[in-house]
Amino acid sequence: MNDAILLFDYDGTVRLGSEHATHYARLVAAELSPEDERAFLAAHAAFVAGKPTTASTFDAYDADNAVRRLAGEYGVADAVRAAHYEATRERMAAGDFAVSAPPGFAEFLWGLPRSVEVHLVTNAPEATLEPVLDRLGLDGLFDRVVGDAAKPVGLERMLDELLEDRKPDRILSVGDIPVNDLVPAADRGCQTAYIDHYGRPWPRATASGRTLEELYPFLHRWAHEG
Repeated sequence: MNDAILLFDYDGTVRLGSEHATHYARLVAAELSPEDERAFLAAHAAFVAGKPTTASTFDAYDADNAVRRLAGEYGVADAVRAAHYEATRERMAAGDFAVSAPPGFAEFLWGLPRSVEVHLVTNAPEATLEPVLDRLGLDGLFDRVVGDAAKPVGLERMLDELLEDRKPDRILSVGDIPVNDLVPAADRGCQTAYIDHYGRPWPRATASGRTLEELYPFLHRWAHEG
């Protein structure tokens, strides 16, 4: 097998929107005293607005990760936080929050050569993915969908399996969180495309852009020139 593999992350890459994360933050913050609840929500809102105000959120990966970091800072038990995360994802799957796909993404996928397989790999709960992908108009457009992937370790294992049958330059990983989506690929000599939402350059990326659509020309060249 020599087909090329294009690996996409999910949250912040092909599924956009932070409405769910605001709800998640409210659930977690409700575990706190009124004063701490207000401070927690103010810090999370500042992060979502692109102006983090606390040490715990300054380097957060995304709006969900900001909730996790704030929960740790305020002493919310991880099992409690995780339960609120799962409940929020179930509500997303039920259609309760606004979500969107990057402009032109479905058309981009349709335009790929048949020799390129497209995989979606995410730490989001697998059971919640299909309903959201359907809402986004992306259901059925991926050759493989992997949820509960336990990245980065899960991606490392997946890449090791894929590299048994192809050269590293025939795999390209796309995502917005380097440690989860890109480092395992770069460490193995694969191509990477980094979506830099927050202006935090990652020098190891093969290509970078502020949005996925900025990366379409690079991804198109890789897919067609290979």
